[in-house]
Amino acid sequence: MILSQNDMGRAFEYSIAMTFQRYLPATIVNSLQMLKAKQCFETCSPSEQEKMVKASSEAVAFLVAHDDRLSEKGCLVSLQSDQMGTLGDVRDVIVHNSNIDQDLGISAKNRHWAVKHSRLSEHIDFGSEWFGIRCSAGYFHQVTPIFRELNSRRSHGEKWHDIPNKKQLYYMPILQAFQSEMQNLFNTKPQEVAKGLVKYLLGKYDYYKVIKENGTVSIMSFNIDGTLKWGSKIPLPTSIINISQKPKSETTLFMYFDKGWQISFRIHNASTMVEPSLKFDINIVGLPSTLSRQVINYG
Repeated sequence: MILSQNDMGRAFEYSIAMTFQRYLPATIVNSLQMLKAKQCFETCSPSEQEKMVKASSEAVAFLVAHDDRLSEKGCLVSLQSDQMGTLGDVRDVIVHNSNIDQDLGISAKNRHWAVKHSRLSEHIDFGSEWFGIRCSAGYFHQVTPIFRELNSRRSHGEKWHDIPNKKQLYYMPILQAFQSEMQNLFNTKPQEVAKGLVKYLLGKYDYYKVIKENGTVSIMSFNIDGTLKWGSKIPLPTSIINISQKPKSETTLFMYFDKGWQISFRIHNASTMVEPSLKFDINIVGLPSTLSRQVINYG
């Protein structure tokens, strides 16, 4: 059975949780999310399970050595539901130290670097949702007819692959409207937009990001508020330098900020059937030089 990217991520979360249980040792908090993750892990091939365990072991050993809240006694390990991400908490694995009543959060990814999968539609005010500044009436005047046309196609049961020129008809006009509106919002309140956008993507809380690749595992410290024991505090941007289309791409924008931040927005459909919305894969492709990162070979 071939698992989806989301299910592979859940399997890796389970592997990290089980490694904490063995390594500290810690107590696992049983939940529906933990059960789902266990099922995903058990569905993986033996070779993939072995890779996940090796990567988890290296990452957990590194974090235990560098963050003394991961003590030998009094730690509880839980997995968060996917809904928490929509509420601004992107952490997947939570280690709670009962002795000092503190949480340590980990965002676990299996060969996957995207930070958000936000949607656009005629009803979504992305400015208000992302950083608290409402989009203009002009933006909705541009995008509403396009999304309503998609809604009409949905009512006829059409599939995306049956629309040969979907990029020109839908992706590109929506992306261009988004680009123009982002520039307008930034011109109105530059610092609030720059800081608010990156904070929206990173989430409410500091955390360690653990990414398993083929043969390596990366540990990064997203220490925005200075609450993590390992990793330098990193600054949020204060301005957007440029918003431009990725060279030779019809579906991706790059945003360049000060302090080293760079973000890509790739627009796409997220389903077989046509629906009146489009989705972003949002990736942080440039990071401040002060961000702490450790890459460990496990293969």
